[in-house]
Amino acid sequence: MDTIDERSAWARSVVERDFGVRLVDFLPIIGGLDHGAQVWFATDDTGAPWSLKASQRDGRFGLALAAALGDAQVTGIAAPHRARDGRPWTEDSGLLLSLAPWIVGDDAVDSGEDALSWSEFGAVLRAVHDSEPPAGAVPPRRGIRRAQRPPAELLAEVDEHLAPDTRDRLHALARAERRLKRTRTPTARVPVHGDPHPGNVVIDGQRHPWLIDFDEAAIAPREVDLHLVELGVIYSRPITDAQRRAFRAGYGESLIDDERIIRFGCVRAIEDAASTVLRALDPAQQEQHHELLAGQLGPHGLVSLVETALDRLGRPAA
Repeated sequence: MDTIDERSAWARSVVERDFGVRLVDFLPIIGGLDHGAQVWFATDDTGAPWSLKASQRDGRFGLALAAALGDAQVTGIAAPHRARDGRPWTEDSGLLLSLAPWIVGDDAVDSGEDALSWSEFGAVLRAVHDSEPPAGAVPPRRGIRRAQRPPAELLAEVDEHLAPDTRDRLHALARAERRLKRTRTPTARVPVHGDPHPGNVVIDGQRHPWLIDFDEAAIAPREVDLHLVELGVIYSRPITDAQRRAFRAGYGESLIDDERIIRFGCVRAIEDAASTVLRALDPAQQEQHHELLAGQLGPHGLVSLVETALDRLGRPAA
């Protein structure tokens, strides 16, 4: 399957065989951060639109969670279509294939500032957190860390490639994370989406939000999700105080642990920056990732947002 046409023909055959859906038109979607995946917009022989994804990643837990939410008729979740064997995926040629209804609308990250109902978004995410874990599915992680190593080890790997000011800022976040971890309180672990930023939200024609792409789903403290909303990871679209208040009104403020949000923000900021620095070592990607790092460190980047949050908490990074 060397060409997109060959991959599309293969996907069409697998979907008809395993899902019983006859897809007739395929449009490959270019872009996305999962370089081990191919996504198509497709229509079936009735004209219904579908999202089809073939991935090298093990996204079975997220698909099982999204399917369970769909079975429970949770609003704002596009449940994957079940294969003939009942699973919300199929496997072929070493790839995981999933099929879900295409939500006709606009990506929240590309829409106007007032397009997304943040209170509705909060209610959708709360429903995810209030759900039961899908039976028989094993989550890939149980906490904030996506990397296998703690922040201090990630920084040690990239230390020599960091500018002095950047090095100082990231090491200060690592120290702040350790301090906050020492005073943490017990909390429940719940099903989480894993990456619920506006880039994974679609606004439909009635202006309702739909949460998509459960690839990072896990069982973890709810703040694994909440820090991505409360702090934000898309520096080109920073969240405003009014949006944050609306989100909390929809989600329920009493359940939110601000210290845990900030601690998880420290970890995510270090992971993102370290990953960007390593990718920038490739000459072919150097310019792109230098720009990305500048955004991550800039006034609306996660590093700066966590520093500001620590200051507000009265526990500045140092």
